[in-house]
Amino acid sequence: MSQAWRFGLFFIFFCGTIFALGQAREGQTASGPSQKNAASDKPSGTQPADVAGDWQMSWTGRLGTEDCAVHIKQDGAKLSGTFQDVHGLSTLTGTVEAKQVSFDVQFGGPRPFTTRFTGTADGGKIEGTSQAVGVGGSGAFLGHAGEVVHPEHPWTAQRVTNTAGETASKPNPPAKN
Repeated sequence: MSQAWRFGLFFIFFCGTIFALGQAREGQTASGPSQKNAASDKPSGTQPADVAGDWQMSWTGRLGTEDCAVHIKQDGAKLSGTFQDVHGLSTLTGTVEAKQVSFDVQFGGPRPFTTRFTGTADGGKIEGTSQAVGVGGSGAFLGHAGEVVHPEHPWTAQRVTNTAGETASKPNPPAKN
């Protein structure tokens, strides 16, 4: 057998092996998807965390730490509700996937802007970071001298419960400073 013939056989064997490994990684065989891949195509079955209700929240903004009351309504993975701070009442919309919570708060006024809150729910507590989004076209500014800045700010929320230990029906409005 010539050296070129051996190289040709080796090359064909090598390419076939690489192809087979690639198909195995994709979960495919000549007869179709493997059992492992077929199972991974189904939803994981992880239910979204229950974050519906009233929350007392503390978040750090550009002017320091602010307290607010958040009321969240939950329909499966979809969130809606209100965010009340010393400046008034704002709407929120978002989602929850497993323990990962994300919601946007629409702040009005002469320079409206949106802040996105993302975090992780763990029982009666949610912790995460917030960041201004979509401020470019609104004329909003968040920094000194009018520059637009997008830093992430930490926030935490505690579920509000009444004296019987049940979730309260209305948030406690934050104290004005």
